[in-house]
Amino acid sequence: MHNEKEYNNPDNWLDEALKSEPGFHLSSDFAERVAKQAVRRFAWNQYFREFLIYLAAFLGIVVLSAGMSFIWLSANWKEWLQFVTDNFALVAGLNFLGVFILFADRVLLRYFFYKFSNQSVV
Repeated sequence: MHNEKEYNNPDNWLDEALKSEPGFHLSSDFAERVAKQAVRRFAWNQYFREFLIYLAAFLGIVVLSAGMSFIWLSANWKEWLQFVTDNFALVAGLNFLGVFILFADRVLLRYFFYKFSNQSVV
């Protein structure tokens, strides 16, 4: 009965776990490697979020400009649609190029500069 009470108490589990030796061994630079990986992951997430913010801001400006031209300047949306469909390859290519340049500038270059600046020089 005494043993049941001892093992039902979580404080005793914690004391026993902290006093006993672990069944595995970590390398001496384990904490440093985990910290570097966490910093890299945080940087990657931050760069990608910044890219998404810039992309959303750019798309918002485009939508706002198009809406203003339709409302205040009485632009004909059928003519715009005809222009986009006639030149679909050009419009799609320019959009893809713009998104790629923004992604490369906001994410890839900053990530690789960060990655190479933290490597030790041999």
